[in-house]
Amino acid sequence: MNTFFKLGSLIQRTASQISSSFPKSRFFSDGESAVYHHARLFKKPLSTKLKFNLVNSVSLMGFVDRPIRVMDTGPDSFGVFTMLRVKDPLIPNRSFRISLSMWGTMARTCISYLKPNDHILVSGRLVSHSKSLHDENSGLDLDYQVRVTEVNYVAAPPNHVLDSQNSEKPVSEAEDGIEESKNDKIYLWQVFFSNPYDWWDNRRDKKNPTQPDFKHKDTGEALWLDSDIPDWITRRLELFDQRNRCYDEEKTRRGRLSEWL
Repeated sequence: MNTFFKLGSLIQRTASQISSSFPKSRFFSDGESAVYHHARLFKKPLSTKLKFNLVNSVSLMGFVDRPIRVMDTGPDSFGVFTMLRVKDPLIPNRSFRISLSMWGTMARTCISYLKPNDHILVSGRLVSHSKSLHDENSGLDLDYQVRVTEVNYVAAPPNHVLDSQNSEKPVSEAEDGIEESKNDKIYLWQVFFSNPYDWWDNRRDKKNPTQPDFKHKDTGEALWLDSDIPDWITRRLELFDQRNRCYDEEKTRRGRLSEWL
């Protein structure tokens, strides 16, 4: 008898625990059933027709990272480009940069109004093109760019406004212009070293001193080896030339070897 009593108590406790694990009501406060609520949250995404004008369309918000520059374009097409710095709203110190290109009326509007540190929202199409690489074994390397079709100003985040206000100090227009020119030149060298094979190397074929030592194949931007360039640029150029010499020697060696086979 005692055994049956214990077994009955165990069954009652188990049934009570199972029933308490389920909600007492099958409906939410707004009258929606639990089954329908679950189905609505995890329903299959809707299908839609393919719209070619929306292929790879993107919208990005960030800061204009450099002055607007005119591309080396023909008389029938006018284009400009800049870089957009997109910051992580949760981690202010984390950001990435992406190239922006504008054409026609949009290009003329941007070169007239946009300036560095403007906070903007851009919309357009994400495009990519393969970079020209010297090393054929390094694999495919892509560069990404947004071809902008719409630009809107956006109020800057409060922390960015405070940072810029705290860092402000009185400088003359001449000093400001010299500093901006110096920073812009350093930035161009950084762009060069990120992918030097996107630039024409004219050092051996210069016909006059005014001709640039390096010229970008797409944008037409130019770099000169002035006497005042920082030492780190000289060192990196020496490493770049050394790698190219090793590559050329290896290519020549392989060519001679193939002649014997």
